[in-house]
Amino acid sequence: GDAVVPVAKCDLREYNSHPKELLPLKEFLEYWREYIGNGHSSPRGCLYLKDWHLSRAFPEQDVYSTPVYFSSDWLNEYWDAAGGDDFRFVYMGPKGSWTPFHADVFRSYSWSANVCGRKRWLLYPAGQEEFLRDSHGNLPFDVTSPELRDPRVYPRSSRSQAPLEILQEAGEIVFIPSGWHHQVHNLEDTISINHNWVNGCNVAVMWCFLQDELAAVHRELSQWKDPVEDWHLQCQLIMKSCTGIDYKEFYNFLKVVAENRISILEKGLDEESSSRRDSRAAISALGMLHAVFDLKRTAKVLGSLIANEDFGKLELSSLSPPPQVLLQRLESAIDTALL
Repeated sequence: GDAVVPVAKCDLREYNSHPKELLPLKEFLEYWREYIGNGHSSPRGCLYLKDWHLSRAFPEQDVYSTPVYFSSDWLNEYWDAAGGDDFRFVYMGPKGSWTPFHADVFRSYSWSANVCGRKRWLLYPAGQEEFLRDSHGNLPFDVTSPELRDPRVYPRSSRSQAPLEILQEAGEIVFIPSGWHHQVHNLEDTISINHNWVNGCNVAVMWCFLQDELAAVHRELSQWKDPVEDWHLQCQLIMKSCTGIDYKEFYNFLKVVAENRISILEKGLDEESSSRRDSRAAISALGMLHAVFDLKRTAKVLGSLIANEDFGKLELSSLSPPPQVLLQRLESAIDTALL
């Protein structure tokens, strides 16, 4: 009850999201009981506990295990190794709480498991969001708003497909593909477990997203390019502040994934690792062929990163091993595994 949790104010808008505050869990639960008892209303408005890093905050609790279908999870594998963050979340909200229109971090996959309650999902396949931009190029906050049908504000909305609608019941899991924008409403008092994750099947999408984000920063800063000597470093810094990662950290992300799989292929899994429910045990459980598949996908993206002009302009001497050396080691491990 003393855990401090992030709580969104669903009745307010801050840019294209809900503003958040930090509350003790017991205070939020007291509010929730009062909210239900008062016919799902409160002078404090509709509050939604979301993006709570329960697993990271209380690792000893071991409150749930990841379904095997989603266990190839490079994103959390990397941040578990790097420390300081993860992409495993608990959401707890009353009837009427909701999440505005968005796509997930790094254009990752996501899965969401309802412990109890019901959710209504509105999903648009990747690319459809372009028809929903307003005359200034901004995405809508709420795709259910009547304003979306006003051609003066949203000139291309009539060309958009209708969203895919899912009613998610308790005990069901929803999978969101990379780049699918979506909006979610709690139809009842609901608790859910949510993960964002990347693996060999969508790491190229993540890399494309990062290139697009850097290009957007370049466009915004182009008028200041000449007088600033470290312009490319500043662009990386701004991109990281907006997205959470820059090109150097993306290299380290690929390195951790690659080295874990090379280790499994070379050494196998020892009994100590097998007894734990950690990332290395999960990798081994997927088998040798999956490890080789992951290495092939990593090698392809790493090769593209090394050839990237903006990556080449960075100071790469701090990276260990050097990118080209890591790529050669990857290719050698793949060849050896396939013999």
